[in-house]
Amino acid sequence: MFTNLIPFVGLAVLAWAVVHVTRLALRNQRAKRFDAAAYGLVPRDQLDTRRPGPPRDEPALRIAVDAACQGDWEPASGLLAAASDDKDWETRWRLVEVFADIAVEDERWLRIWRAERPRDADAVVVHAHALLLRAWAARGTQYAGQTSDEQMALFAELLPTSMYAAREAAALAPRDPSPWITMVAAARGLGLPHDEFRGLWSEVTARAPHHYDAHWQALQYWCQKWYGSHKLMFKFAKEAAESAPAGALLSALHLHAVHEAVRQDGEQAYRTWVTKPVLARVEADLAQASPDDHRLPEIRHLLAAVLVKTGRYAEALAQFRLIGGWCGAAPWTDADDPVPAFDHARGLAALGSGRP
Repeated sequence: MFTNLIPFVGLAVLAWAVVHVTRLALRNQRAKRFDAAAYGLVPRDQLDTRRPGPPRDEPALRIAVDAACQGDWEPASGLLAAASDDKDWETRWRLVEVFADIAVEDERWLRIWRAERPRDADAVVVHAHALLLRAWAARGTQYAGQTSDEQMALFAELLPTSMYAAREAAALAPRDPSPWITMVAAARGLGLPHDEFRGLWSEVTARAPHHYDAHWQALQYWCQKWYGSHKLMFKFAKEAAESAPAGALLSALHLHAVHEAVRQDGEQAYRTWVTKPVLARVEADLAQASPDDHRLPEIRHLLAAVLVKTGRYAEALAQFRLIGGWCGAAPWTDADDPVPAFDHARGLAALGSGRP
């Protein structure tokens, strides 16, 4: 008796699939021309791809950056010295990144600083990280098979100098996690084995156990395209989130891991690695974080994308409203043009959440 029903069941499933695909196609078309303002969102023609969120008003940093560009290292030195506190390692690392970026473009001010104060740990740690950035810039962002022999040779030449300078900085400032973060970032380029990497990582966590950017660098080592796997990467993200206090934002590492998995495996990774408890933890941490935390915009972009892909449209729309008109962040920047990618995701969130 039941065998007679099989053709009808098959036809019903096929009909459902056709209807479902048609609905998705129609929603995708509508999402491309939805009225953003009707949903409390910034109009498409006002979207800004230059940064993840609004620029921060930091007069002291702006003065230090301008001074460095003019060859004066002292304002940068003052800011770094003020951030040499056990409770302020995140701020210090952000300054190290900013000044290292400047040194990659023009290092005259840093050379003067090092010449005048050869044992100044702040100058050495900036120099170490600038060497690392220069090495990665020489290599480029493509996979090894798409990178020339000349690029790889320069990369291999510069990386050890960065590691050497970072070890010098670590000796000069034993409490500072910053040199160890540079070493962790260099480790994947140097191909350090797991045990050696774990040794470097233990030095970071001994000084700053919940350092967000340090964890992001370590996550890159554990991802599949370097020296780990999806399993190791998500294990690292899970352990970091579970060990961190509420509001520390380390739960967002799971979003970064999802982004890596999607780049490797496509959108099926959303179904494999995203769970309701993980999203709830990220949303709770965002709610408890300081509203002016500079990490929030990038995390919100990743969260909004995951929420859209998992059909949680109302929650995604709430994140897009908080993001505003800024779309210079992953995952939108993976596309050739971030604006249509960002706007389409907003459209799906808006239409999926119901009426304006």
